[in-house]
Amino acid sequence: MAVVAGLWPGAAGIHAQQAVPVRQSGAARAAQSESPLAQAIRAEADRQYDAAIERLYSLILEQPGTPDAVAARLRLARLLALGGDWAAAILECQQVRGELPADSPERQQALDMATAIGRRLRAAGTSENGYFPTFEPLPIGGMAALDDPRAIVFAADGRFALLDEGAGRIIAAASDTATVVPGPQDPTAVTMLGDGTILAFGKGGLVAVQTPRTIPLAGTWGGKTRALKKVRSMAALAGGDLLVIDKDYDGLLRCQYPAGTCVPAGPAGRQRVVRTGASDWAYVLDDRGDTVRVLDANQREIGVIGPGLGAAKLGRVEDIAVDGVYGLYLLDRDARRVLVVTLRAGTDGRVSGVLAGTFQIPAEGDHALKNASAIGAAPGGSVVLAGRSAARLMRLR
Repeated sequence: MAVVAGLWPGAAGIHAQQAVPVRQSGAARAAQSESPLAQAIRAEADRQYDAAIERLYSLILEQPGTPDAVAARLRLARLLALGGDWAAAILECQQVRGELPADSPERQQALDMATAIGRRLRAAGTSENGYFPTFEPLPIGGMAALDDPRAIVFAADGRFALLDEGAGRIIAAASDTATVVPGPQDPTAVTMLGDGTILAFGKGGLVAVQTPRTIPLAGTWGGKTRALKKVRSMAALAGGDLLVIDKDYDGLLRCQYPAGTCVPAGPAGRQRVVRTGASDWAYVLDDRGDTVRVLDANQREIGVIGPGLGAAKLGRVEDIAVDGVYGLYLLDRDARRVLVVTLRAGTDGRVSGVLAGTFQIPAEGDHALKNASAIGAAPGGSVVLAGRSAARLMRLR
């Protein structure tokens, strides 16, 4: 069977409209009574991407115009991008945009995905800084000078939260306005739930900002139950659980929200930053700042990025960001640059990183940004940067 370039064999056969024998696990066989969309979701979770793509195509053909078909096209676009078929992924996004009204959230999601994927197509073969041709101040009002920004996290609708750890504050931004919002004392980590709720950890525990309730986090390891007091990073999963890095634990913790109960999850080791993205995958930056581990929705390691990345070598990555179509953005402090990495799935279900572009952060001039310390990725793949003692945020697009 001929293989389409950039795709795993199953996907190639589907593009050629050939029947593909799918090797199913016991869990997949037990799921035959599920809906086609549920079967595709299960196959994706099992990293049987060819089986997932086959079921998604079948659903689209058999149930055109239904909500399940729209969900299938969006999921299919992501998986096609993961396989490297960016043109086909954009086509699925265009189909969604053509079928839905302008105010539909799914239509906006399709537009954001197409924008992020389209940038990869345009940047192919370009020189340094070709991936992001524009570096400009982010047009947003109400943003005070920053002290020590540590995290920028986006919601699906484009809102974002920024942790300025040095100033002890959480900044919420929506549209073109930023506002300091009530949060815990001495915040050290921030994330956003799927509904846009901002969660921040600080002195006393976890707080949903603008609410008075504080939730203590506690986990059990080494035979003892311990309170989490030194959370340095956290990220939300689609179901509301949190992945947490605490300085007193060598590894990743999965915490139930709002219960506050935490258990060890994922590989052991000193870690510094965690982010989540499409498929509920997690991206964990190690304490040295030169390796990112990719974990699936069950926190099993499925790929390692760094310390080498093609011809590039990571210096010390200060922060990371993730978009909605398996794009990873690395803020390399030592080299003063942003590296754009796209994930590519292999036939064994593991993923590798492909360097798609770089941007050298200017140290002089009107658009200089010194001491860059935080990075965030908007749904459409543009990137926001913040620096220590900086008077503004900068945007790459």
